[in-house]
Amino acid sequence: MADRQATSENELLDPFFGPVAHHLGWAPPIRYLLRRQRILRLLHKGSLGDIVEVGSGAGALLCELSRYARSAVGIETSERALRISRTLAGTVAADVRFVERPGPDWDGRKDLVCAFDVLEHIENEDVELATWLSWLKAGGRVCLSVPAHRARWGAGDEWAGHWRRYDRSDLVALLSRHNLDVEHLESYGFPVANLTERIGQRSYRKMLRQRGDSISPPEATAESGVERSRYLRLFQHMDSLPGRFGLRLGFMAQAMTSRLDWGSGYLVMARPR
Repeated sequence: MADRQATSENELLDPFFGPVAHHLGWAPPIRYLLRRQRILRLLHKGSLGDIVEVGSGAGALLCELSRYARSAVGIETSERALRISRTLAGTVAADVRFVERPGPDWDGRKDLVCAFDVLEHIENEDVELATWLSWLKAGGRVCLSVPAHRARWGAGDEWAGHWRRYDRSDLVALLSRHNLDVEHLESYGFPVANLTERIGQRSYRKMLRQRGDSISPPEATAESGVERSRYLRLFQHMDSLPGRFGLRLGFMAQAMTSRLDWGSGYLVMARPR
């Protein structure tokens, strides 16, 4: 494609898709692209300062956000994800560090803490969120995304190691318990992510049967951010003129419905009082 910049034979930085690295096993899923589009729209204005992303996975989104930051660091416990993210960052020349645990000097030092589709993987969400907030400077912010609607719990949630999905009231109550004022709250993904989520349930049920009880929820969580074998096959169709056109329509539709409670996920920006 004309708007794609090749950085090597196998790694690409595409303005439409972000980083893509087939030989590392990374290609962006549709839901990720829908979420990415709304996150970049929300965070691209001005400098983000010193940022940290919790559960950075393959690191593709943080590599992009680092362009607007003074410093950027991702926390990831999956060894596979760390290998991919560190290689990917070097490939696309992103000034990002990826670590296994927070630094001892983080308290009160970060301008922005991000966690995209992470809280649902954590059994005690309140303890974890309190830890993240302790890293913020005065005036700092937290940006989160979570899967929406308890009633839509399905095989995909089980496969990914989720503990919960969130109704809007659940998310607002969680933020209120931690004395956070909401600056932005939207529902993203409608209708494309809703459709792909529904279609994917059959595949996830099959994968759950194949996996059986051989993997724990933490292990499922570790794989969920980097297991992209199905999407590597799908990506060639997404990376076509019809595929890109369809995704652009999806971007437009979710923008038009972001104030409604129709999407498959919530994106929120909040600041401590």
